Amino acid sequence: MNKQNQKYDIVRPEPESLLQSTRSFGYCVETAIADLIDNSITANATKIKISFGIDRYSSFVRIEDNGKGMNEKELLNAMKVGSFNPLDDRHENDLGRFGLGLKTASFSQCRRLTVKTRNKSGKGFIRCWDLDIVKEKKDWVLLRNCVDKVSEKNLGEFSERGSGTIVLWEKLDRLMESRELKSDKEHFYRKFDNVRKHLGLTFHRFIENREIAIFVLDHELEAINPFNISDEYPSAELAEEQLSIRQQHIYIQPFILPHESKLSSNEKKNLEIVKGWTEHQGIYLYRNRRLIADGTWLDLDFRKKESQRLCRIRIDIPNTLDSEWQIDVKKASAKIPDVIRKRIRTICFTSIEKAVKVYTHRGAYLRRKGEKKEIVYLWKARQKQGKRFYEVNKDHPIYQLISEYLGEDAYVFRDYMRLIGESMPVSLIVSDFSDPSTIMKDFFESSRGELKTIYENTVSALINAGFSEDEAIKKADSIECFQQLKLN
Repeated sequence: MNKQNQKYDIVRPEPESLLQSTRSFGYCVETAIADLIDNSITANATKIKISFGIDRYSSFVRIEDNGKGMNEKELLNAMKVGSFNPLDDRHENDLGRFGLGLKTASFSQCRRLTVKTRNKSGKGFIRCWDLDIVKEKKDWVLLRNCVDKVSEKNLGEFSERGSGTIVLWEKLDRLMESRELKSDKEHFYRKFDNVRKHLGLTFHRFIENREIAIFVLDHELEAINPFNISDEYPSAELAEEQLSIRQQHIYIQPFILPHESKLSSNEKKNLEIVKGWTEHQGIYLYRNRRLIADGTWLDLDFRKKESQRLCRIRIDIPNTLDSEWQIDVKKASAKIPDVIRKRIRTICFTSIEKAVKVYTHRGAYLRRKGEKKEIVYLWKARQKQGKRFYEVNKDHPIYQLISEYLGEDAYVFRDYMRLIGESMPVSLIVSDFSDPSTIMKDFFESSRGELKTIYENTVSALINAGFSEDEAIKKADSIECFQQLKLN
């Protein structure tokens, strides 16, 4: 056929240009490794080992799993750019989507990717992409073995019998940025500290259920649960809600963290995760139980505030709703579908209100399900002419008791309480609480006995004022600060 009469052209991408473009998807090393672990979990792996070596000329990162492995055809397909159509149906437990993760995640950190795999038949296969060879040959040259003996040594052998896959990164130009080996090592170890935290958080539900064990340099990672860190003071779980899109269920579970004044220094550090309490507030979006986004309000019009730092909301979605949630290639961001956006915003708003109340009252007693007991607080949050302020609660039993006792001279006490309320150093308190290096004193942490004595004195004073013993105890029990005695 005459070329001028053809109705279309075949336009193939230049190998080097396309592979270089895949390096710019915005991965950091922790999200890149998490993408490879997705493949391991999809391959039914139960153990994943991450190791690395730092050397001026042969640095590497190695990820090995004991999954089902691949045959030669499957390996070739896995090494192909765009190996799966994102519109195709996936298994409900599949953590992949675009067929790009292995390549884009790897090339974001290195210029040479080697994969060694072995399926249940016991036969092993190797394939290797080297961007410098692709550049030299100007073609899609996929090697059938390691480039050299050094690479072969770095790839190594499987540490266990049976099936599995090893992914090897070399020519780490994105991880080894400087020309000084000492500086490179410092940055490398710092980045892998973040890798440990990121993986412990991203896959915490798999680790907690003992479905997988992840090792970094032979050290097993612990799960980082962003919602519950303290056995003594667990997070308050608000009502779970179920929404649906195309008959696919979405589960929303809000949590209110315990006030940090109740937690040990180690528990507080764990809840800070990487970015700190304030930055980690908001929505935690899970796709097939794998964390996609953490510490974000997504596209809702909420700003991150210090007073909201105790609010964390878990949302679970299936992989069948990727297009509706606009899951990106890195599986690191999403957008709430318009059809359920209003309802999710309402749930978030209600949760924020409850979290602010706990934060404002320094971890005040949370009413348990079915309990109708009213708690009387020492302070009241007020708003006047658009300005927020706090004042001593004049309806408080102790406030009223002192006022009645002083009689005509009560104005001195009332004026003094007014001065305390007006001069409260709110900005300084907020600054101290947001500074992780500042250790805040807990409520009567040095002596619970002193608090008990104040409680007994209050009961006696109420009885002396004319209340019966039962009435006095009931009033004292309703006071916020004495709830600590009920929890210990």
